[in-house]
Amino acid sequence: MPNAKKIALILILILSQESFAMGEMGDAFQFYEEEAKVVIATQREQTPEQAPSIISIVTRHDIEAYGARDLADILRLVPGFEFGVDVDGLVGLSDRGIWVHEGKVLLMVNGIIQNDFGYGNYNFIGSIPASIIEKVEIIRGPGSAIYGGFAEVSVINVITHQAEHLNGMRARGDIGTMGNGGSSRFGNISYGNAKNDVRMAAHVGYGIQPLSERDYTDFFGNRIPLGEKNSFREWQHIIVDASAHNLSLNYHRSSLTYLGQDGFTTIFQPVNGIPQERLQDFVDTFQLKYKQALTDRLSLEPLFEYNRGSTIAAAVLPVGQVSGALEDLGASDTTRYRSQLLATYDHPAIGQLTLGGGYIWDGIENVARDGTPGLQFSTNPNDTGSKGYTQSTFGLLQYIRDMNPFGLTLGARYEDTTFGHAFAPRAGLTYIHNAFNAKLLYGRAFRIPLPWQVWSKFLNFPDDLRPEIANTTELELGYKFTPHLTGKVNAFFIDINKPIVYNGATNSYTNFGEIQSEGAEAELRLQYAHYGGFANLSYATPGPDTSPGFTTQSRKQFLAMPPLKVDLGAYYRQGIMEYSPSVTYLSARAGQSSDSANDPNGTLGTTDYNALLLANMNIIAHDVVKNFDIHLAVHNIFDTRYVLIQPYFGAHAPLPAQDREITLGVTWHI
Repeated sequence: MPNAKKIALILILILSQESFAMGEMGDAFQFYEEEAKVVIATQREQTPEQAPSIISIVTRHDIEAYGARDLADILRLVPGFEFGVDVDGLVGLSDRGIWVHEGKVLLMVNGIIQNDFGYGNYNFIGSIPASIIEKVEIIRGPGSAIYGGFAEVSVINVITHQAEHLNGMRARGDIGTMGNGGSSRFGNISYGNAKNDVRMAAHVGYGIQPLSERDYTDFFGNRIPLGEKNSFREWQHIIVDASAHNLSLNYHRSSLTYLGQDGFTTIFQPVNGIPQERLQDFVDTFQLKYKQALTDRLSLEPLFEYNRGSTIAAAVLPVGQVSGALEDLGASDTTRYRSQLLATYDHPAIGQLTLGGGYIWDGIENVARDGTPGLQFSTNPNDTGSKGYTQSTFGLLQYIRDMNPFGLTLGARYEDTTFGHAFAPRAGLTYIHNAFNAKLLYGRAFRIPLPWQVWSKFLNFPDDLRPEIANTTELELGYKFTPHLTGKVNAFFIDINKPIVYNGATNSYTNFGEIQSEGAEAELRLQYAHYGGFANLSYATPGPDTSPGFTTQSRKQFLAMPPLKVDLGAYYRQGIMEYSPSVTYLSARAGQSSDSANDPNGTLGTTDYNALLLANMNIIAHDVVKNFDIHLAVHNIFDTRYVLIQPYFGAHAPLPAQDREITLGVTWHI
């Protein structure tokens, strides 16, 4: 079916449901949920209109109604986000056209960093299951003034089900079938209890799914069937959040074990039936936080965090397995210690002032497979070791003043690191008058080099790697047409100076070139208790000074990313049944051509990939028996041949992903 006909079919379905619902129910129903508030923009609870950032909030109802399987499904319905492939089956994120995979987006779960400390990456699809998520708060813009490195282009905070929402035990199980016999399985048990000032929530879960059931062919003619045998993604988590009075303790353990048979550029074929690229990324974090009110207006908040993990492509080598490329790097472990102290003074007539500072220690340990030290600390070949670390100290300030109808936010963060200093100022002016609101925002952000990128003996020692700097300017206009219908539109310009990129010619990381992105995003949302929906679009194109290595030959389009993305969704509930179709349209994309990948002279040719439509349908039967729900979802209804494209000239062919999948699930709240 042509894309135009597919879009028309989905639009008719969505609009017919909303028209019927409005005719039947009129204005009698109120919001499905109370107006959402966020803390991600300033660490102070605010409405999205008050927050001095471009904000997206994905609520629990959104997540459940549209049948999201994991965080990737959730982000796909948010303006600006799309996915690409890096080496060894890594699925990375782009935002506003920019490939943010290597440390340009901060991902947190309950305020705990999930980015690996080897490359700054995170691996999507099959990770962070949606069934444990209560809400996702997103800054579509810079956040370094508060959060430091990684918060360069966007910030994502996943909030798991909290104690007061669970109020007992919640069990969820899902099974799915994909393509020609592939299967997925996931299960989670959560428990939460809140009594007086004591709260505790815990989540334990496991899941496994293939990336695709199709064949993958690299640019050099090699082919391999994917499926569970050669592309499984296995997830495990243990999450505990506990607090008593002013003290909170969070523990987070998660791991994603996966197969990356696509390799760097060339497929690693199984040897004696055993896959050669079995990899694992894990995060193990302990966070302790305390808040003490010294007076009615002054409070102190110390924080300590210990994070242990692996580089995102750490090898898992079963006994008897023949070594592949990544296994030769040996085992790589990372460690982070972070301490922070914030002081906040809040006065109704003066405003809120926050001052603070802290210390970060990042360690890396690597021993190569042959037993030799895996790190090299200078160009001297004898200057090696198995352990190394970097450190940074930082100070920050933030001032917030409500001057109805205006709001003013000023802030800055200064960080002195092993690789140089970085400064991130911030200014935001908001305006709210009746149903209209507006924002004018500026922020500078940074990303700091990581120990593995500088010292890995697998890479050549860089000449002089420094923090990269991004400047972002944004304007947003919003209007609440009725208490149930809201709309907003924003424009942005991002300029990243000398980004940290991998240079294949020198096999090292370097500060190279410039990335500029300019564009606009818009969103319309209708929300009643029994029906509603949303529509959003995002458009991003390279700015005039963007370096050629990040774009197509015409310089009009970023590699791998669609200039235009459109999302539509609707929900309708009648009795115990709820129906929720959704669709994502991606305009034509482009990636490196096969001829270019095979060209020893390095000609950077590209291939165009047609626009496509990803349509989903989710049906929920609520309270089939008391507190027992059944979910049935079809993802990628038309079985669109979706592929992940590499967003740079790295000679990796497009990787099939997310075939049509039918999922059946149950939720039981005890």
